[in-house]
Amino acid sequence: MVDGGILDHRKFIKALITLCRDKSSGTVFYNLESGISARMVLNHGVITWVACGELRGEEAVDAIRLIDSGRMSFNPSLKLTIGKQSLPTTPEILREINTRDFNSTVTDPFKTSANVPSESIVGNSYNKEDVCKIVVQESIEFIGPIAKVICADYMKSMPSQIGVKNIRNLIDSIALDINDDIKGRVFKDRVRTILKIE
Repeated sequence: MVDGGILDHRKFIKALITLCRDKSSGTVFYNLESGISARMVLNHGVITWVACGELRGEEAVDAIRLIDSGRMSFNPSLKLTIGKQSLPTTPEILREINTRDFNSTVTDPFKTSANVPSESIVGNSYNKEDVCKIVVQESIEFIGPIAKVICADYMKSMPSQIGVKNIRNLIDSIALDINDDIKGRVFKDRVRTILKIE
């Protein structure tokens, strides 16, 4: 196994392009600090299978595009896939994951795009499904579809109604994945405003 260490998005793309040009076969791993792993299977330089957390195929490609940094490794002896995938061509995949706006700014930090249904709040507890929808909706612009995976993983062991402490823990963990203090605060403020949490 070849370990490329922790690479930012641009260095990851460069390393991936090199593997494809060298007609490499094996599995590329791109592991985030949160424990989520992105995997790409190469067959003689052609990307034949992609996963990111629980996402597969084109959804996974979109999620990988939004990863800021991770530990990259390549295992030439492993080509494990689950199910067949219909993917764009390798050059299209490489173009897609290399397309992102590194200079994007948040125009309105308190703009909210979701409302919590009043029946979701019972006393000091909240319906976990509704909370998850709001958290994903408000974080997806910062970390992309991976937000769904993080939220689903956090919520799977939770009861149907969760407390404010659980919500704070969830948004704190997602803010860590945002990798930008200002955007992380914007995200947390939005969720707290929608859920009326102090």
